[in-house]
Amino acid sequence: MSNRFPANACFAFAASAVVSIAPVRADPQSAQALDGAYRGTIVCEKIKGAPGILRVPLDLLVRGGNVQFARPTFNLKGTRVTGSELGSGTIDADGKLHLTSAWVFGNIGLQGDYSGTLSASGGTFSGMQSWRGPDGMNGSRACNAALVPAPKLEHAASDQ
Repeated sequence: MSNRFPANACFAFAASAVVSIAPVRADPQSAQALDGAYRGTIVCEKIKGAPGILRVPLDLLVRGGNVQFARPTFNLKGTRVTGSELGSGTIDADGKLHLTSAWVFGNIGLQGDYSGTLSASGGTFSGMQSWRGPDGMNGSRACNAALVPAPKLEHAASDQ
């Protein structure tokens, strides 16, 4: 698995994240059937100056119609984890989800906007990451993610 990230500062993701919530409303009771943890991979297009595509693990949690996700961010060379992209959103009764994220690296603002579907057996979403920085350092790239339910942890019964 390649954990490479662009060598250009406008594409670096920082440890600090500012999360925004998607304006989509969910029916919490109907979406509860999807409650739980999911794990997968997000893959984003290679961009100029990057050593390769971005392919990293992704964790997603659904609770009562609300969704949160996280994935690691990297230094400029893509060799060291520097933090996380944190995002949130909603999921409706049909499993349609919408997620957004916003974070800052130096004086560059980055945003993610993703949509897709989720079921009890997993799902996919896709969207765009975009950035805006000084001196015209603006751009975007497409990303796709695939998820499966995370393994459930069983707690041992105590003998008391």
